[in-house]
Amino acid sequence: MKVFVMTDLEGATGVAGTWEDFNPGGRIHEEARRMLTRDVNAAIEGALRGGADEVVVLDGHGAAFSILLEDLNPKARLIRGRRVLEMEGLDGSFDAVLAVGAHAMAGTPLAVLCHTLSHTAIQEIRVNGLPVGEVGLWALIAGHHGVPLAMVAGDAAAVEEAKRLLGGIEGVAVKRATSMYAAECLHPSVTYKMIAESAERAVAKCSRGELKPYTPKGKVLMEVSYTLPSAAERAAARPGVRRLDGRTVAYEGGSVLECLAILL
Repeated sequence: MKVFVMTDLEGATGVAGTWEDFNPGGRIHEEARRMLTRDVNAAIEGALRGGADEVVVLDGHGAAFSILLEDLNPKARLIRGRRVLEMEGLDGSFDAVLAVGAHAMAGTPLAVLCHTLSHTAIQEIRVNGLPVGEVGLWALIAGHHGVPLAMVAGDAAAVEEAKRLLGGIEGVAVKRATSMYAAECLHPSVTYKMIAESAERAVAKCSRGELKPYTPKGKVLMEVSYTLPSAAERAAARPGVRRLDGRTVAYEGGSVLECLAILL
């Protein structure tokens, strides 16, 4: 069993506040990195117990230097540095994707640090008419490679979003929002156990074929609503892109990867 761990920082245990608080230079930047690394280690431990013999982790937040490599479980390999693709390194050789540190899509009520890819540039992304956040995009990208997204660990709103979209996947709510920038957080010793147990179950389910890739039928229609009309204007100049209104463009492609490459 080969497992891919997709990560982000906003949904990690204990992370709250604004982006200025936990991004480089922020007051809890190093604490947030430790918390995320701990959550990822829990997922790795659970995946190995569930039958994985190979684990690859993608550092998926910002410039992709959030995970502390020296503290990472040495049984896993880490992809870090500015990536070209949203799930760089993922291909059809993997059997399962686990998401750690997930947050809800832009505009979600009572969700910690909700946004979709950019908290300043994008208001909404729709795929075949359905609003999706990063969890949905991860599921679609994984599905393109024939791999199921089997677990989502993050804030409660992200877990609820994942379950609405994907059904019976494993979900771990490490905190619950009290507002967009504040959350009621569980202790890291509690979330470590929860994530490890959930990852173990998720990988075991995949090995038994109980979880299927998320794959839309036919072509993929992606619509992106940007914050600024100028972004829509630039995107609309590309071949095949239609402008739907002042801020929204659409593109129909053969895969979610093609659509992302054109629109984002």
